[in-house]
Amino acid sequence: MRHTLKLAKKGKVAFAVLALAVLAGAAPFVWGRPERILPGVSAGGESLSGKSREETEEWIAGKNEVLRQEQLVLVRGDLEEKISFSDLKVHYTEDNADRLLFLGREGGLLREWADRWMILIRGKDSALHAEYEEDVLQKKIDGLEKKYGQPPHNALPAFHQDGSVTFSAGRPYLKMEKEKLLSLLRERLSEGKSGTVEIPVTEEKFPDMTADEAKQVNRILAQYTTEFYPEENRSHNIRISAEAISGCYIKPGDMFSYNQATGSRSKEKGYKEAPVIVNGKLEPGTGGGVCQVSTTLFNAVMLAGLEVTSRSSHFSPVSYVPAGRDATVAEGIIDFCFRNDLKHGVYIYAVYVPGAVTIYILGNEEDVPSFVSLREEKNETVPFREVVKTDPSQKEEKKIEEGAEGRIVRISQNIQWKDGRTWHDTFDSDYEPIDRVITYRKMPETTANEKKASDKKDA
Repeated sequence: MRHTLKLAKKGKVAFAVLALAVLAGAAPFVWGRPERILPGVSAGGESLSGKSREETEEWIAGKNEVLRQEQLVLVRGDLEEKISFSDLKVHYTEDNADRLLFLGREGGLLREWADRWMILIRGKDSALHAEYEEDVLQKKIDGLEKKYGQPPHNALPAFHQDGSVTFSAGRPYLKMEKEKLLSLLRERLSEGKSGTVEIPVTEEKFPDMTADEAKQVNRILAQYTTEFYPEENRSHNIRISAEAISGCYIKPGDMFSYNQATGSRSKEKGYKEAPVIVNGKLEPGTGGGVCQVSTTLFNAVMLAGLEVTSRSSHFSPVSYVPAGRDATVAEGIIDFCFRNDLKHGVYIYAVYVPGAVTIYILGNEEDVPSFVSLREEKNETVPFREVVKTDPSQKEEKKIEEGAEGRIVRISQNIQWKDGRTWHDTFDSDYEPIDRVITYRKMPETTANEKKASDKKDA
């Protein structure tokens, strides 16, 4: 009897074990309803358990609506470039619904059983596959490569009605690792992932004015405008030399050199032939007009209270500024230079329009002068001589080249600031007289006698 009971008990245990085994084997198939996503399946952290194909497709359509608002942000230092998913037409494809529905339903019976158990126990978060316009991505990266393949450029100022100045972001030079960048972006886009991507580069040069320094440049310290007749070649030279100095940032204690900033005034650099003053006369020369920019800058620098360290006047006064307030330059010979001895950095901003050029000196509100005086202390006339000579080869019997008086001019500069700082300097200009020359093909006898008498008197 006891033996029979033991056998019966063992039979029940065996049956229970068998039932559990059958239940364990069948559970994954029982819990997963046909044509619906298996329990434990999610995508992007969102549970999709039990969703039908139609519900899954609606869910994907909703995710695509969100994708249209997303973007990739390419960064390098202070640089930020945004690429919108809308422009690239990033979207999750409809075959994502099939893939989610087929999870745990692929392979043989044994594999399907194992996969379903793993999904039930551990869950399965699946990444969605996205598509995008590859040609649009290529064009955007090509554009960035061209944009940042130029020499670095400081930020540009914006002027406001209250007199304040703010700056946009500067532009660095970047030699991008284009294919590596594209690979990083493709990986993100194929999964519909937005966010920040560091731009890989092999070489980079940043503007000499940092974002923090740009914030300190918030006011106009001084500005000066000169006008000119808009002759094509001279206007062209004025424009490109103004562009060359515009955007230069000079840190406290640093020097500025006009020749260094503009570089060679050659045809290779884009300069054209225009009249230049040589020994008081206009002659054709490459780069004619650049002295108007250096002169305009000189006046703005004086008004800002900066220390001029190198300046020379022209041979004769020029028409576009008062005598004594010009600054001539000659490549490799004569330069215009100044030092920033203010508390903060200064920024040169030049604006060219046909017929006029304006130069701003921008800086910190603490360095705005409270008093400025540019006064003419001396203006003496130097008479010209009259020279008589002969030239048998000339066609005219008599030719006269009019002379011009010379001048000796002194300009004094006096600057004061609210905090008690002062600055004083003087600028001397020695304009040479130009001889009045009378040339005869054959000198008249009376004139020859007068000349002999004059020469004897001079001796």
